[in-house]
Amino acid sequence: MLKRVFSLILAFVISLLCLFTVGCKDESEQSQHASETVSEDKSFYGLDLPDDLDYGGRAVNVLTTATAQSPTSFHIQPNDNDMYTAETASSVISTAAECTRLVEQRLGVEIHEEVVYTWSRYGGDMYKKIRSDAMSYTADYIFTMPCSIEAGMLSIDGLLYDLNEVPHIDLNREWWCKQFNDGVTVGGKTYFAIGDIGTVSKEATFFVAFNKKMAESNALAQRYGYSSLYEMVDEKAWTQDVMYEMAKSVYQDTNENNKCDIGDVNGIAGQDGAIYNMLTSAGAKIISVDSSGYPKLSVYKERTLNIIGDAQDYFQDPKSGFISANDYFNLSQVPVAEVIVPEFKADRLLFFMDAIMNLNLIRDMESDFGVLPAPLYDKSQESYSSQIGCWSTNCIAIPTFVSGEDLELAGYIIEALSAVSNKKLNPVYYEQTLQYQISRDDESMRMLDIIFAGRTCELAEIYNLDIFNTVCGMLKAKPDTFASAYEAVKDKTQARLDEIVDAYKGS
Repeated sequence: MLKRVFSLILAFVISLLCLFTVGCKDESEQSQHASETVSEDKSFYGLDLPDDLDYGGRAVNVLTTATAQSPTSFHIQPNDNDMYTAETASSVISTAAECTRLVEQRLGVEIHEEVVYTWSRYGGDMYKKIRSDAMSYTADYIFTMPCSIEAGMLSIDGLLYDLNEVPHIDLNREWWCKQFNDGVTVGGKTYFAIGDIGTVSKEATFFVAFNKKMAESNALAQRYGYSSLYEMVDEKAWTQDVMYEMAKSVYQDTNENNKCDIGDVNGIAGQDGAIYNMLTSAGAKIISVDSSGYPKLSVYKERTLNIIGDAQDYFQDPKSGFISANDYFNLSQVPVAEVIVPEFKADRLLFFMDAIMNLNLIRDMESDFGVLPAPLYDKSQESYSSQIGCWSTNCIAIPTFVSGEDLELAGYIIEALSAVSNKKLNPVYYEQTLQYQISRDDESMRMLDIIFAGRTCELAEIYNLDIFNTVCGMLKAKPDTFASAYEAVKDKTQARLDEIVDAYKGS
């Protein structure tokens, strides 16, 4: 009995000591304890790895591509229009380098990067190098990060592994972008994918910035019975026709020349590919996949024709308040940065549509702005969809000449880099660069969540099909001409699709 009482008393004292110890910890110690939870469960940032996994300091090479030369980790590719301030660049790049070091330490490897700098995507230097290496078996890299267009070409050539079949890679894990990866899966095989390794795919994502001063002074949301544009997004009332109506309502032909141009009060500014972005935001596809999972031509449908027609009606109306960034090369070599953005900052432009990499261009405006996803087509659409520019977007791919232990190591490195990037790099980029230093309010931060949750792409762009350029050209084409334009390229597009499908089935 005494032993039992003593045991109870001892347990009580130990409990008190534990409570006292926890209560005395300051916030930094608690934070440290939280960060150590991962190591306590013996996983590597949420990824289970064999305890004895160690490659003994082996050197491994990775082949990447970039458009502009910059001394950075292969995770990061700052672009020419200065997405990053000096402070955020240092933070993001150093975090990316730290992620690589952590993987090197955990796996016992030394990771070296070889970069191919090129602006050419369709059959350019990166594509040519990988294809040549595949033919000569001279390559010494175990995986690569081409842009998604180059990866698409290499997959058609049969030169990339199905990542689902690579040891240790699981594309269902949280650090992979499921919607994009499902969208490029052909015949049940995913030859390339994007995730939390790198930030380029995030920067290439389409968004809409709105001028708060103009929205509030014109009571735009209130006209539709809502308190804000953010509420309209939440209630799925943020649709394409609403955006067009709002843009038209603020337009003022200040210089009275009967056309939308610089100096007027305008509604929307964007690239000539705006119709393509409207298709994506509406959940429509130029190329979709059939019941067997292979690409098929699907643009000529009633819904798609309506989206194109509505966009033409707006964009080509001389009183629409739309200005195209592509129209101003005679004024500037960088029309978005030097022509369009100043109009937005001067409160003469309501909506600015572009890639997230250009958010930084408006971060210093004196009046306020907010961030929205690209609009739905109508309320029946299930979710918002955000276009990723395939020309810019780097992805993960493994050439088929990698084999044996190298293939297994590639799987380990890719998943380990993905896991640590998800926990370390992604928060730094997302929170410090986008949320706290570029977006202006909590609601915009929430909108970024919606934008990133719905990232997708268009196979017609990846495959460089004629129909893609035809659709993009509808911005300036005469109304009611899409049917004839479609007929002009349909047979050639279908013939190329047949070749692509045969190539995939053959590989």
